[in-house]
Amino acid sequence: MLIREAGRRPSVEAFETLEQQLGRFDVRLREMQQENLGDRAKAALSNLRGGRPLSEEDKAVLRSLVVGDAESYLKMENNLHDWMNELARLEKEMERLAADGSDESLLQLRGVVRDAMRLMPSIRGYMDERARLDRFCTAMSSLDEANRNLLVQVVNEMLSSRSR
Repeated sequence: MLIREAGRRPSVEAFETLEQQLGRFDVRLREMQQENLGDRAKAALSNLRGGRPLSEEDKAVLRSLVVGDAESYLKMENNLHDWMNELARLEKEMERLAADGSDESLLQLRGVVRDAMRLMPSIRGYMDERARLDRFCTAMSSLDEANRNLLVQVVNEMLSSRSR
């Protein structure tokens, strides 16, 4: 409903409200996921703390809890290629305008630079999620004591915090 409303009456306020509502919705979804996985996560934590091998269910629960959101985002995100192509196009446009050097070109160049800057949060966000998933996979593939302790700490924080 809020998405449609923001689209019908686009304004800074409408999209700020939408962004806040989506943020609250995401927090509630995370809380629901943590509630659903709570007992299984505690069992996996017990195995981690005890240095025991993790079952496939333990691994799946930890993966879901720690990086499930990143994994889901990476699967559904389909704009990275478009963002990278747009960035390359903007780079060529910046080079063209910078070579001109006229007052009008410099003004246009500022607009192109702002357009490129607005791509950065999306590209960086994608790369952050990719790196987060990769770090988790690396840690899970070599569950030494340091990785076990780190994973225990992360999962404990997630289960006890409203903001993670």
